[in-house]
Amino acid sequence: MLQAIRDRVTGLVAIVILGLLAIPFIFVGLESYIQRVPEDAVAIVGEDKITTTEFQTSFAQYRANLRQQQGDAYDEIATNQPIVRREHLEGMIDQLLLRQHADTLGLAVSDQAILDIILEIPAFQVDGQFNQDQYRQVLRASGRIPRVFEQELREDLLVNALPSSLSASATPTEAEIDQIIRLRQQTRDLVYTTIAPADFEEQVEITEADVEQFYADNPNDFRTQEQVRLSWIELSADDFRDELGLSEEELRQRYEAASQRYLTPEAREAAHILITAGQERSNEEAAALAAEIRQRLLDGEDFSALAMEYSDDPGSAAQGGDLGLVERDQMVEAFESALFALSEPGEISEVVESRFGWHVIRLGEIREPQGMSFEEARDEILAEYVDIESERLYEEQSERLIDLIYADDSSLEPLAEALGVEIQTGEPITRMGGVAPLSNPQVVEAAFSDRVLLDGAVSDPIEYDENRSIVIKLEEHLPSVVRPLEEVSDGIRERLRLEGAADLARARADALLARIESGEVASFETLAEEEGLTLETVEAMGRFDFEQGLDFVREVFRLPRPAGESVYDILDKGRDFALVRLDAVVDGDPAAASEAERSGAAQQLRFIRSDYEIAGLVEYLRSNTEIEVMEERL
Repeated sequence: MLQAIRDRVTGLVAIVILGLLAIPFIFVGLESYIQRVPEDAVAIVGEDKITTTEFQTSFAQYRANLRQQQGDAYDEIATNQPIVRREHLEGMIDQLLLRQHADTLGLAVSDQAILDIILEIPAFQVDGQFNQDQYRQVLRASGRIPRVFEQELREDLLVNALPSSLSASATPTEAEIDQIIRLRQQTRDLVYTTIAPADFEEQVEITEADVEQFYADNPNDFRTQEQVRLSWIELSADDFRDELGLSEEELRQRYEAASQRYLTPEAREAAHILITAGQERSNEEAAALAAEIRQRLLDGEDFSALAMEYSDDPGSAAQGGDLGLVERDQMVEAFESALFALSEPGEISEVVESRFGWHVIRLGEIREPQGMSFEEARDEILAEYVDIESERLYEEQSERLIDLIYADDSSLEPLAEALGVEIQTGEPITRMGGVAPLSNPQVVEAAFSDRVLLDGAVSDPIEYDENRSIVIKLEEHLPSVVRPLEEVSDGIRERLRLEGAADLARARADALLARIESGEVASFETLAEEEGLTLETVEAMGRFDFEQGLDFVREVFRLPRPAGESVYDILDKGRDFALVRLDAVVDGDPAAASEAERSGAAQQLRFIRSDYEIAGLVEYLRSNTEIEVMEERL
C-alpha cells in the first residue's frame, strides 16, 4: 500500500507537504443549534466537525499558494470573496468525507509508512539527510508539533490511498491506450494577436459617485478580520536546563551504576545461504538441499561460490552471502540463536529453519564488547540527566499550573508570580493566527473560544511543541468592521479602472472577431494589417508547452478541431485577451510511442477512471451524511 501512496502523493510532499495541512450550518431552530453545533464549528459532517481555526488556516494556506503562483496577477480581493471561501470549505468537507470513508473501510497507514514519508521530505533534511532538529524547527514555524503533523499526514495519506486503490483495479485496453496517446501527443498550429487591457486604461474614467456606489454595493469586500490582542505565559523544559548539573562525583557514580550501558555490544560477522520453499520445491526438498549444501561446505567447498549459486536471499547472494556485522536482536530468533552459538570464525551452523526458509550460517570475525571510559561517557551521562530532569521539572510545573488555573482563572498575574515566569504580549492576531507561538492552530482556537473571548478567563495550558506549553488571556477584542471609505477609495478606483479597461479590451476583441466572422475582411492577416495588429504564429503547440501560459494552452486545446476551415475564438491569456485562429490539429502516433510512453498513458487512464469513481463516491457520501454549514462563520 505504501507504494500506491507514493505514486499518488508526489505532489503532496511538496506541500508538506507540506503545506498540509488543515480542513458552516444553516439555522434549523435554536434547539438544533444548541444541541448540534459546537461553538467553534464552521461545518458539521456526520459526527465530525471542521473548526473555524481549521478552515481559516487551510484557507490562508490556499491563498498563500495562489499568491506565490500568480505573482503580480494575484487579486487579494477576488480570492477572498464569499463564494471562494464557500468553495474551499466544500473541498474540505469532501476530504473529511473521504477520511471518514477510509476509516469505515479499515484502511490504515502504518507508523513505518509515516516515518518513510517524513524521512524523504527535503524540508526536513540537512545535507540530504533527515535531521530531527530541522524537522521540529520547520514544524514550529508552521505552528505544529510532530504529533499533530504526523496525524494530519496520516489522514491525508489515507485519502490519497483511496484513488490509488480504485485505479489499481482498472486495466485499460490497448485501444484505450492508443486513444490517450493520440490526445496526449496531439499538437496544434495557431496564429493569435493579443489585446491588452493595459492599452485601454487611460480611456477609463472613474467618478467619485462610481467609487461610492461600489463601496455601498460591496461592503464585505472591505471588512476587516476579527482580531484579538493576547497576553500569555509560557512553560518550557528548556527553561530548566541551565540550572541543572551534576558534580564529578555524581557523574562517576552514575557511570559506575550503569556501566553496562556504555559498552559497545558484541557483534559477529555473518554470512548465510538461504533456501526457500515455493513453486520450484517443497519445504522438505528445501531442507534437504540446505543439508546437502552444508555437507559440501564441510567437505571444503567455497562458501561464497555456493551462496552465489544457490542462495534465495536477493540482498546477500551476490555478495557471497555476506551479512556484515550482526548484533543481538537484529535477526529472527532462530537465526540469532544459531549464530551466537558458534564459537570459532569459519564455523558452519546446523541447518536452521526460520519463517524465511532454511539457513546455513557461517561465522566470521567476532567483535568483543568494548566499553566507553568515564571520560568518553561523561557528556552523554550529563546530557541524559539534563534531558530527564528538565522534563520532570516541566511536568511538575505544568501540574502546578493546572492547579493554579483551577483555583483562579481570572488573571495571568498570580500564575506568573507563582511560577516565576514573565507575562508576554504581542500584536493582534486573526483567526488565521499570528507570529509563533500564536501561529499554532490550537492556540488560535483557544483564543477565539467562548472561555477566552466571552468569559475573559485564562485558557487551559496548550502544548504547542514538545515540552512547551502556553496559557493565554484576552487583552482586547477587535471585532470585524467595514473600513471607512477614505481608507479604501484608492483601491476601489484602481479596481474599477482595471475592470473598465478589461471590458473595453474584450469589446475590442469581440469587434475584431465580428469583422472576421462576417466576412468583412478576407483573412486574419488582412485584419492585422488594417488594424495595426501583431500576429504571433505557433506551430505544433503541445499540451505541455507552457511557455505560452498554462491556462492559455489549456484553452487552445479545448477549441474544436477545424473541419475544413480554421476556427476563430477569443481566449484568456493571463490578464489579456487573445484573438486566436486555430489552423490544424495533428494527433499523436500510437505506433511511434515507446513502452514508457504507453505505460504512462495506461497510468493516466487509471487515474482518470479513479477520479470519476472518487467523484461518484463523494456524491454518494454527501447524500448519506448529515452536513450542516454555518455561513456566518466563514
